[in-house]
Amino acid sequence: MLDIENIHYSIDDKKILDGISACFEPRRIHGIIGPNGSGKSTLLKNICRIWEPQSGSIVINGKNYTEISRKELSKLVTLVPQNTTIGFPISVFDIVSMGRNPHLGRFEGLRHMDRDIIERALQQTNIFALKDRSINELSGGEGQLAIIARAIATEASLILLDEPTSELDVKHTLDIVKILSEFKEQDKTILVSIHDLNLARRFCDTISILSRGKLFYSGTPEDAFSEENIRQVFEVNVREYKHDDTTFLDFYK
Repeated sequence: MLDIENIHYSIDDKKILDGISACFEPRRIHGIIGPNGSGKSTLLKNICRIWEPQSGSIVINGKNYTEISRKELSKLVTLVPQNTTIGFPISVFDIVSMGRNPHLGRFEGLRHMDRDIIERALQQTNIFALKDRSINELSGGEGQLAIIARAIATEASLILLDEPTSELDVKHTLDIVKILSEFKEQDKTILVSIHDLNLARRFCDTISILSRGKLFYSGTPEDAFSEENIRQVFEVNVREYKHDDTTFLDFYK
């Protein structure tokens, strides 16, 4: 469970987040959408404390995160960043094993239980066969799955993903959607910032729309993509059409 209340964040006197309040329940995929520069990535970075909000409160599983040490917070929250490029050679297994760092002492090596958790994360993401490969040898989709496996290995209850499918082909996009859909059933709270509005409409349980640093809408996907909402926030028009009981969005000016 994640509760955020009246979050403000500015850079050089420019407001990036302007009084955002929302509640995100477990066992849901919560989509965060909005135009470029609306504050999606900044919100995720505030939640995981990469950047500190200048005012407001963030409560994770009933605890105000200012009362939680950074190490304890890293056990509760994990972020899959937008840019997952690794600038040095390292095996997939070693990347995923980083997810266990918050659970280890300063000079403690991986325990048997840690290796079991890592292998399970590799299996869940269908990249176990790649565990000995350098991550720099992988395709973009495979590399993204390795970073998601690292997040799974953390065993955090709150999973944040920043544009996880933005540069992926259809197959790897659907792979990630399937993994997240299965993962939420493990009592996880999942927040995903996403540009693909059709993907958000089909697979997210709730939608939050950010516009100019404010929360414009929060609720069901069915109501989120109304003609009025899309016109006001994205400055385009939208129409819906159905095929085999699936709703698709068509955008036009």
